[in-house]
Amino acid sequence: MPTQTIICLVVFVATLALYMSNKFPLPLVSMAAMGIYVITGCLEPKAALSCFSNSSVIIMGSMFIVAGGLSRTQMIHKVTNLAYKISGGSFQKGMILYCLVTLAIAQVAPSAILIFSICYPLVADFCRKNEVSPSKAMFSIVLICICTVTSLPIGSGATSYITTNTMWETYGITFKEGMFDPMFVYLPTIILSVLFAMFYCPKVAPDYGPLYTDVQLRKLKEQKPLDPVREFFGYGIFVAVVIGILFNDKLPATVPTWMVCFIGAVLTILTGVLSEKEAMESLTMPPIFLYIGSLAVGNALVASGAGDYIAQGLQSILGANPSKWLVIILFWMAGFLVTQFMSNMALYSALQPVLLLMCATYGWNPTGLHNMLFKATFTSYLTPLSTVAIPLCMSVGGYKQKDLIRMGLVPALTISVANIIWIGLMFPPY
Repeated sequence: MPTQTIICLVVFVATLALYMSNKFPLPLVSMAAMGIYVITGCLEPKAALSCFSNSSVIIMGSMFIVAGGLSRTQMIHKVTNLAYKISGGSFQKGMILYCLVTLAIAQVAPSAILIFSICYPLVADFCRKNEVSPSKAMFSIVLICICTVTSLPIGSGATSYITTNTMWETYGITFKEGMFDPMFVYLPTIILSVLFAMFYCPKVAPDYGPLYTDVQLRKLKEQKPLDPVREFFGYGIFVAVVIGILFNDKLPATVPTWMVCFIGAVLTILTGVLSEKEAMESLTMPPIFLYIGSLAVGNALVASGAGDYIAQGLQSILGANPSKWLVIILFWMAGFLVTQFMSNMALYSALQPVLLLMCATYGWNPTGLHNMLFKATFTSYLTPLSTVAIPLCMSVGGYKQKDLIRMGLVPALTISVANIIWIGLMFPPY
């Protein structure tokens, strides 16, 4: 194993240990890891610098301001009052309602961070209304955002099978995937994540107290409502950003998703929905720096060839005539576990060719395995390294690394076992 790879893995393990110890702020740990990677040559300075300009960083910062603008209006309070009325003042019934709403939004929004950015201000205000800590609710919402995004044949999920069939043809695979096949493969993950989010996670989640301190509550009460014009802009900008996100594929290529969010943030300030000071207060920096550092750690792992080692290791373990159960277990575990610590797209890109070449060699139908691998590599929520939505969730929920494990471990184990059994029985590779 090359020296650079060894250094990279040692720093990676040390970073995880510091995350778990909770002795230092997580953003500080992740940024320090990025600095060490650059100094030791594991990560090119240019690659490290690019983490600051990553589109997800801009989306996160912009959505902080856009969501802050919406929070300044009366819309969130009206939605909260409606949800409170429908739920009869019950926090559990309200969580069920918000989980279902999040599930619906997740089928049309293209990424977990965008879905969570839309939903968390509403849920936070509902927690305030019920005098419940937001730490009891935020993980439930992000779990659904991550596990169910575009899982149903709606929006981009309705056309994913076309891309898949084209990919299979390039590997000489003659099997064809139907529009509803991915949804059927994803069913255990969809059903279990929603049930855990509704009934399990709120019970085991920590209680870190109210969202607002007494001083903040007094400030909110003293804050004057927006005039009708700015109130309209507050609603309109948020709705326009959401629509722009949902139908971004219909916009010109010069207006990517991050630009939609960025324009929304600028307009929120220019129209006076938020003052410059209020906008800066909404722009919470710790989760942004945590993500930047985490992104650098993931990039260093990819640059070190970790994905290639995983793929080669799988091939050596499987051998010439592998058992279907062994194949299913190894690909699920490789995807689900490793994606907690590195870029899910990078990992998926490394493992997908191995899986498809294997299916082509043995004449297997890749419907179950291929979709299972995709879901495994993109279902990541146990560490702040896993996906950009988690640092944001940790910020608004006040979570520590140990909280993610406490809330997410049982769902992770259950979803893993269910997927392995489901694919083995309903979508075997041959």
